[in-house]
Amino acid sequence: MNLKPNFSPVPWQSIDTVLLDMDGTILDLNYDNRIFGHLLPTAYAKQNNLSVQAAQDYLHSHMMNLLGTMDFYRLDYWRDFAGMDVVELHEQAAELICFLPGADTFLAQLTRCKKRVLIVTNADRQSFAIKDRALSLTARVDQVISSHDYGVPKENDTFWQILVERTLLDPARTLFIDDTQRVLDAAKRFGIAKTLAVAYPDTQRPARETKGHQSFHHYDQLLPGLL
Repeated sequence: MNLKPNFSPVPWQSIDTVLLDMDGTILDLNYDNRIFGHLLPTAYAKQNNLSVQAAQDYLHSHMMNLLGTMDFYRLDYWRDFAGMDVVELHEQAAELICFLPGADTFLAQLTRCKKRVLIVTNADRQSFAIKDRALSLTARVDQVISSHDYGVPKENDTFWQILVERTLLDPARTLFIDDTQRVLDAAKRFGIAKTLAVAYPDTQRPARETKGHQSFHHYDQLLPGLL
């Protein structure tokens, strides 16, 4: 369900903690999609004497087999699998790292309103460090948590159990924003009070449909009532 332009679905008076995914939620997923959809296949094709299409098909198929696992998100895994410096490919595209429209303003307003803000991401620490250098993410939030810190992805119920134990957040007074159906489902299943889906995680691609969670197009839609 999409939100009306001037309606916020968040009962801000009942929210103390805001959990934010990183890639495709506060940051434009175009950066990551460019790397794994173009730069990595192109480099892999050249290295292995393949067509770019063949390399794309092969890598995509392997990615789908790993979906929802820790290796899917681990840059060292892709370095070893592809036999190339994947971190360097990320650095080459660093100019594409940017906030989704309104996300930086939203973060600042959350801080002004004294909400507790945590980035909760499946990205590993190498990936996070590249984006942190570009946008000073650590300084904008109270805490950054990678699922690699816990050894289990956000899709897994155990992640949420560990998160609550270590952060002492109250699920009944928590908002979680993400762009991935299976992760949002896990959060809702665990008991996170409010979940929201990002409709346009990649500004260069069509909207993503998410069932069972309200979605929004722009962070301005979440500002009403956030005082």
